Formats: sequence, C-alpha cells, structure tokens
Amino acid sequence: MRYRFKGVIPPMLTAFTEDGAFDKESTRNIAHFLKDKVQGLFICGTYGSGPLLEAEEKKMVIDAVMEEVEGRIPVIAHVGSTYTSAAIDVAKFAERAGISAIASVSPYYYTHNESDIISYFAKLVDSVSVPVYVYNNPKTVGYSISPSLLEKLYDIGVQGLKDSSFSLVTFFEFVDALGDKDFEFIIGTEALIVGAYVLGARGIISGVANALPEFIVDLYNACESGDMEKASRLQLLALRLRKLLHISSSISVTHSVLKLRGVNAGFPRHPFTPLSHDKEKLLERELKKLGVL
Repeated sequence: MRYRFKGVIPPMLTAFTEDGAFDKESTRNIAHFLKDKVQGLFICGTYGSGPLLEAEEKKMVIDAVMEEVEGRIPVIAHVGSTYTSAAIDVAKFAERAGISAIASVSPYYYTHNESDIISYFAKLVDSVSVPVYVYNNPKTVGYSISPSLLEKLYDIGVQGLKDSSFSLVTFFEFVDALGDKDFEFIIGTEALIVGAYVLGARGIISGVANALPEFIVDLYNACESGDMEKASRLQLLALRLRKLLHISSSISVTHSVLKLRGVNAGFPRHPFTPLSHDKEKLLERELKKLGVL
C-alpha cells in the first residue's frame, strides 16, 4: 500500500461571482484560508463544481490555486468529463501547472461498460506522467467501480483510488483486492474516517474540511496518535457537522460557513443558489451550539 497523500485534503470549493462567472480572487481566498491548515487540496471535484465548469474554466481554477499555494501543499486536480479528450486536455494542462496528481470519475451520464472505462483511464494514464487516481462516486456517476475492475485499472497504470461509496464494506473490498500492491486508498468522506483509517486510508478528502478544517485535522491526528477515544468522539462531531452542512445544498452551505468565518468565498454557480438569510442564521446558531464557531 502506498501513502503518497497523508492527512486532510479538502475538496475545495470553486468561487463564482453573483452572475455566475469564475471568481479568481475569491477562489484564491478559499485556497489561502486552507493552505496552512490542511495537508493538500482536491480541486474541480464535486464540491469544486467540476461538472459545472468548462474545460477552460477548470484550467483557470488550476492556475488560481497553484498560484496561491505556491507548492506548499500537494494539489490533486479532478479532470473527469463525459468525453475523453476534454479530460486529457485538462490533465495535460494540470501537469504543466505543477499538479501533484490527476483524479477522474468514470465517464458519466451514459452507463459505460468495463471496456469503455478501462480505455478511458488508459488514455488518461498515457497522456500524463503524474499519478492518475480513479474517483469512485456512484451517487453522482450512476454506477460503481467494482474491486475486479479496480484491479484491471491498476494493471493499466492507475495508481490510487478516492472512494466516495460511503460504504466501509466496499472500501474494505477495494483494500482487500489491492492492499498488497503499490496503490493508494483515499477515503472520500468525513463520515468514515476512523473506520477507513483502520483499514489503511491515510488520505482523507472531507467536505466538512472545506470550511471547518481544524476539526477534521484534529480527528485525523487522533487516529495517527492512536487516541481512539478522542478519535471516536471527534468522529461523532464530524457526523453532526456533516448533517448540518446538508440542511441545503452542501456547496451553498459551505459557502455560507466560510462567510461566517470571515472568508470572502464568492457565490455558488447556478443552479445552486445562496442560502436564505433565515437559513444562514439557523446555520450560525447550530454551529455555535456545536462549539465550532
């Protein structure tokens, strides 16, 4: 098992102006807020509004984030697309920009067979020299990577997995299939940090960490130090925070939490809409009750 990315890696938001244009300054504000608090960033993914971005906009996000972090922490760029050439175009740009690794969901909207998926990732792997990771997100893609397919992707050069199946059983099956190989397993939710850590995950991609990174880092550090009593307590807090951040679209809620923390994080892109004043006040009250604001 490989540990290239250790620690907490928020799937960073992309900021937009109120009329929906990419907002470079606010995107840099978010990266600036996070860069000294976490161990890496995952950009242009689900929280990063990747499916709402044109290829050229993804390149603008990559440029903005890389300019801001200045190599201080590793950055993983998600390049997933409905068609292969768009993913390759962004992946090549990301490599030139100094990105640490590329990630991609399987091609979505259409349900693809194994041959299609293997061909997609083979072309992506062949297009860049940086590591390529498969992002398993059945909720948004519509289908899941199986352990046997993951083994085939490993055989063609895929070097790691971000798993957002939200199932420890599924995560275990992936580890059981490839845990003895030079392959990395990253858990894609704060909901399963303790369990995934026990199974071998050392990279944690957590949506809660976008706006409340300190608490997810504390949870990770408790796992690292073997303080499982503290880790269990913080895992419960992470679950409560996760529930709160889903009172509306988690992207919109996260923008609001950042605003409450004094970060100018711009706006979500339509069709996501900002929280109402009443919901923001409810959010603020609940965060204070939990002692995180």
